[in-house]
Formats: sequence, C-alpha cells, structure tokens
Amino acid sequence: MGLKVSQPSGRRPIVFTGALLWLTIIAPTQIQAGQPQPERAHDLRYGWALYEYHQGNALEALTQLAVAREQGGIEGHGDHPALVEGGLMLSWGMTREASRLFTELLGADGAGSMLSADVRNQAWFYLGKVFYLEGDHELASENLERVDGDILARANHDLFREWIYLQARLAMMSARLGDETELASLQAQLEDTDIWSLYLRYNSAVSSLAAGDAVAAEAELQALISLIDQSTDSDEPEAERQGLLSRARLSLARLYLRGNQFDAALRVLGEMPLNGVFADQALFDYAVAAAGQGRPERALDALDTLAKRDLFLPWRQQVPFARAYVLEQMNRPESALPAFQKAADHYQSRIEELDKIRDGLSEESLMAQLDFSRDSDGILTDSYGRLRVQPVDFGMAEVLASETFQQALAELNELYRMQSFIAERQSRFESFRIMLETREQQRQVRIAQTRRALENQQADQWQQLHQEFNEKISRALTEEDAGFFMTSKQKALRDKLDDVEETLAGLRDDTTTAGQRATYQRMRAYFDWWVADDYGVNRWAAQKQLRELDREMDRFQAQRQRVEKLMADDARHAELAQRIASSERELATLGAEVADALGKARQALLSQVDTMLVAQQEELNGYLLASRHAQARLADQLFRASQSAGAGDE
Repeated sequence: MGLKVSQPSGRRPIVFTGALLWLTIIAPTQIQAGQPQPERAHDLRYGWALYEYHQGNALEALTQLAVAREQGGIEGHGDHPALVEGGLMLSWGMTREASRLFTELLGADGAGSMLSADVRNQAWFYLGKVFYLEGDHELASENLERVDGDILARANHDLFREWIYLQARLAMMSARLGDETELASLQAQLEDTDIWSLYLRYNSAVSSLAAGDAVAAEAELQALISLIDQSTDSDEPEAERQGLLSRARLSLARLYLRGNQFDAALRVLGEMPLNGVFADQALFDYAVAAAGQGRPERALDALDTLAKRDLFLPWRQQVPFARAYVLEQMNRPESALPAFQKAADHYQSRIEELDKIRDGLSEESLMAQLDFSRDSDGILTDSYGRLRVQPVDFGMAEVLASETFQQALAELNELYRMQSFIAERQSRFESFRIMLETREQQRQVRIAQTRRALENQQADQWQQLHQEFNEKISRALTEEDAGFFMTSKQKALRDKLDDVEETLAGLRDDTTTAGQRATYQRMRAYFDWWVADDYGVNRWAAQKQLRELDREMDRFQAQRQRVEKLMADDARHAELAQRIASSERELATLGAEVADALGKARQALLSQVDTMLVAQQEELNGYLLASRHAQARLADQLFRASQSAGAGDE
C-alpha cells in the first residue's frame, strides 16, 4: 500500500514550522523569565524526549514524556516539558488534548505560569491557528483572543500580521453584533499593500458576493487589483502576489459574466497571462465572454487552445461540448455535428472509465494515483502535518485539495506509522521471552550447584550433633555434673592424677608409697575442690558458647531455608514474566484498535474518492445527454436541409 512504507523509526519530516515552530525556538531555553539559559538538559529523561522530538518522532517523544511523568516528573525545567508535550500533541492531531493541557498549564490569562510572555503568546497563537484550519471557529477565536498583540508585535511582527488576519477572518464569518466595527479596526492595523490585507480584501469580496451584494464585491475586487498593480516593489513573495492578482481578475471577470457584461469580462481576462495558475480557467471564461459578445471565432480559438492542453482537470470536461456548441452558434452544422458526436463519444468513454475505476477502487489503486514527496527518511509533510502529495491523475486534484481528504490521508499515514511502531514493539517480546528462558536455564544451573554445595556441607549431620551436644549440656546442668564443665587444663590435670592413681595402685605398701599415696590424696582433694569451686564459672562459659552456637545454627538454618525458598520460587522472574505478558496483551489490544481505526480511515478515504467519482459521472451524464440531443437536433436539421435541397433540384 502506498502509505505503508512510511516507517516511524528514523523518519524525520520537515520540522513543523507551524504548530511546533515556537518549540524549536524555546527548546533550549530556561522556563523562568530572567534565569540563565541552560546549555544542556538537567534531566536525562527530558533530554531523551527532546532528542526524539528533534528527530521528528512525535509518538516516541510523547511516550518518553509520559513515562517520565509516571516516574515522578522531570526536574529542573519547570513547566517546559508540559509545554513541549502540548506542542507534540498538536503535531499528532490531538488538538483537544493540547488545548486542555495549555489551558491547565497557562491559565486563561497566564497567571501563575512561569513561562515568558513571548512563549505564552506563541502557544495561544498556534493553538488558535490549528483550530482555525480545522474549522472550529469558536475555539480558534477563544485562543486567539488570549494573545497579547503588543508583545507579539515586538517579538515576531510576521506572526502579528497573521494574527490580525486570522481574527479579521473570524470576524467576517461571525454574525455577532459589533463585529463589523472590530473588522474595520483590525484591517486598519495592516498596511493596504500587506499580503494579509490583500487576502482580507479578496475574502471580503467573496463574502459580499455570497451575500448577494455584487456591487460591493465588484468594488472590492477592482480596488484589490489596483493595489496589487501599484505595489510591485513589495517585499512579499512575487509569485504569491501574482497568484492572488490572477485569482482576483478571474473572480471579477466571472462577476461580469454573471451580469452579461461581456466587454468588461474580456477586458479583464485579456490582462491575464497565458502561463499563469488560472490560465486554463481564464481561457474558458474568455470563450464564454466572446461567445456572449457575438464573436464565436474568438471563442472557438480559445476552446481549441484549451483542448490542446495536456492537463485535463474535471472542470474541463465541458470543453468538448462547449466547442461543438460554439460551432453550432457559428451556423456551421456540418462541423458541429461531428464535434457533438466526438464529445458524446468522449463522455461515454470517460463514464465507462470512471465505472471501471469505481469497481476497482481500493487503497492500492488510490495510492497509485498519488505521488508522495519523500526523502531518505520517509514521506515529507508541510507545516501542519499534512502529507506533501501531488496527483498522478489530475482528475484527483479536486478531492485531493479538500481539507477533509488531506486530514484523512494524514490520519491514515499516522495510523500506518503507529501500526509499524506496534509491530516493532511486538517483535521485541520474542527477544524478552528468549531472555527469560535463558535466565531460567542459568537459574536452574545455579540451583543444581547450590544443592551440591548444601549436600557437601552435611547440614543434617551438623544439626544432629548440635542437638546431641545441647542435650548433654542440659543433662549435665540437671545433674550438676561439675566434671562435665571442666576446662582443658583441669581435664589434663585430671588425666595425670588418674595415671598417678593407677601407678600407685600397682606399688607395694611401704613407708615410701604410703607417703606418696598421702600426697596423692591431698592433690586429689585439692583438684576436687578446684573443680567444685570453678563449677559456676565453667558452667557459665559453656552456656555462653552454647548460646553462640545456637545463634550460629539458627542463622545457618535461616540462610539454608532462604536458599531453599529462592530455589523453589523466583518472584522476580515471575514478576518480570507477568509484566511482559501484561504488556504484550495491552499492545495486542492497542494493535487491534489501530487495525480497526485503519479500516475506518481507509473506508472514509475511499468513500470520499467514490463520492467525487459519482459527482463526476453525474456531470458527464449531463454533458452526454446534451451532446446526444444536439446530435439528434443537428442530424434532423441537416436531413431537412438535404431534403429541401433535393426537392429544389427536382
């Protein structure tokens, strides 16, 4: 499909010089008036969002700002991130959301906002202009009235002139009392030769004509033509002024034609260039004026010139019929009859061609008729996000020029970009799943290693030994077994005394051994007294060591249980997997909504084209019917003339 090739990644359209131009101007500046301008973003998340914005990725920039807001907001930049977000919403077509954000941020009068007056003025101006282009005149007027004209004039005089023009146009279209006075006051603020003032004059003439006041319309158009002719040294673009001049002359000539003032119409049309934007329409109107003036030869010359042009717009379908009609008015029925026949064949062929186009109308066939301006990054857009596109078949020019078709086309392109963005994100979920599987495999390897390490520690054996030791101490405490709590020194002395006792038991009884046994008895008595005397101290030391051992064993068991719990259940892994699954479901839901919106946008676009084709067919049917009637009339006339001539010859 013609629009699917526009991908979101890497696409950088022409920077929005309309709704986002003021963002480009103030992007690097500090928010609070009088504060020094920062040389870099204070918050990394804000810098990321600005990077995406300058790359032309409005959706990605909005996403970054939304994530930053959910994570606690951006620090160090005041209200500026919200202002950038509002501008991005405008570029994305979210005008109502942007309006609410600006209203909350700036307030009706800007009170309490730390933004500079210049920034506030430009924000309200561009928001009002976007609503004006959308046809919402009430919201456009509401936002434009918030602009401080004096501040805007000092900051940007070009914007000030356009602001005056927009307000004047809204006053023209309004039915409120006092708007005529306001309109005159606004027009007085522009120089007569200012391009915006000239546009106002032309629109004023159109309004007068719509109201049925042809005299006022004529005066406005004559004054406009005179002003443009006198301001040839203006600084305004010459092509724009010449285009407006040609349009004004064409409108004035048609006004004369409506009043059958053919001489005046010819005089105005004769001043128009043959290579201008409106040259074809001027040629046709010249033919109409010449025929009305009674100069069919001039009319025929103009129509012949027009018929040779390659660009055959829908309105020019009347040329073949008009040419045959002029030949008939010149009393040349022999030439008029084949001309009407040729015109009828042309209309019949064109109707059949339109039938085939309608039968085969699809998005692919429609996009094949459109030539999009592209660069290496994708389709280019104009200042307000509309696609830069030209028709391959100039029969599409009429519908392509309509604002509704342009909005639908831009919406379709953005939906395709969003669909591509969603598809790209969905493709990443497969990478996430591979990462989770890899992590789970690594976890299982670590679990196996940990289990082997736990087995090598023989935790159950150590627990059993600890339990037996605890029981022994408890039993010794109950029996008040002082010997159990002896120190190492005491136990060594006890072993020596036992050896002495055993040695003495093997000696014969005599005076020497009796003395030795007495000495031994004294030593044994002293030892027993010493053990009994140190019983409390030794018992306390043993109990202290037991408590320390209990704590270490408890810590060991707690760590072991924690390891077992971690091996049995990975909460972080489960949470991550759940978040990925939830995000995947949300993205799938969003993808379905985008697909549904794509279907509706596609149908709306095709419906507009089909309506245009039906209107062309109805117009062609009218010309075909008139051509057939003219053929019958001329054939009958020529037949009667031939019969009369034959009767005279007899």
